[in-house]
Amino acid sequence: MNLIEVFACALVVASPLLNSCGTQEAPRKENAQEARQEKLLEENKKKIDDLNHQYPKVPDELILDNGDGTPLYTELKKRYHDKTAELQKLVESTGAKMVYVILTPEVGKGLQNTNRYGLPFIKATCAELGIECFDFTPLFAGMDPHTFTQVPRDGHLSKAGAAFVADHLAPIIRKYSNVTSKVAYKDSERPETFGDLPPSSDEIKDGEKDMPYHVQANAQGLRMTHDVKFPKKKKHILLMGDSAFFCPFLNNEFTISANLEKMFPDAEIMNSGIILYTIEDYVTLWNEKAKYSEPDLVLVQTNGGDITDLFFSHRNHFSRSQKPFYPSPTEEKFYKETYQK
Repeated sequence: MNLIEVFACALVVASPLLNSCGTQEAPRKENAQEARQEKLLEENKKKIDDLNHQYPKVPDELILDNGDGTPLYTELKKRYHDKTAELQKLVESTGAKMVYVILTPEVGKGLQNTNRYGLPFIKATCAELGIECFDFTPLFAGMDPHTFTQVPRDGHLSKAGAAFVADHLAPIIRKYSNVTSKVAYKDSERPETFGDLPPSSDEIKDGEKDMPYHVQANAQGLRMTHDVKFPKKKKHILLMGDSAFFCPFLNNEFTISANLEKMFPDAEIMNSGIILYTIEDYVTLWNEKAKYSEPDLVLVQTNGGDITDLFFSHRNHFSRSQKPFYPSPTEEKFYKETYQK
């Protein structure tokens, strides 16, 4: 570089308005992109707030008061089907294997309409798409809920229930021990987190039920106590699910994933479960973060509630996508008939 070039570059350093050497161009573009993204998030938040003010109710079970043959439930089932197919395509494009796990403590007389109507559809969807589906419902049906859940205080899995689920997931992990992802990312491509828990958090929660439990997350936002290292030297097993995989009211060491860690010391059991997440959230989580953990096997936990949770007002209240969802004509009609009589 000659003296003129050195002097020119010095001017660039001194004044961000000058970029003849290009040293400020990349940061300037990045800053502009960040500013646009921030503006978009603010605009979306305003839209979501407006929608939640206009449509404050989340119907859930009410959707099935007239059975499962309504136009609305048909629309929601199609939405679930399409999101499942999308997730399958994304996961399997990496060479990883995806298995659906139906996991709900509702059995027998305690089965709600969301699962009574939803579970057969989920299994039919999996059969159509060629997705292996493991249903825990028949296993729980013959058990005392006081054994595998925390009733009467809460319906989520107990320590014994989490251990029971892990025991029955173990054969699936062994079955696909030879499946390996074909994708490896550079460190520069990898985001800081793979899950949505606050990184490196360590706190006591109680879910407002006076049932304190210890939640620890690694630096990558997963419910585990150590970080996942790269390049990977172990099998990577990713758990994607809602509260059933997250295991509220259980300390980290008693969760499904912790039980699996003990059973498979040569594998990384990565728990990305978050309360209230749905199939749609798994798609966005995968695209933004989870795929960079390079999983070889992805266990996706689901139940019938994932279908009704795709109603527009539920999405606006709870979706991780941070984008507004406007009602379809069918959803609008149902909402007005249900809440604006």
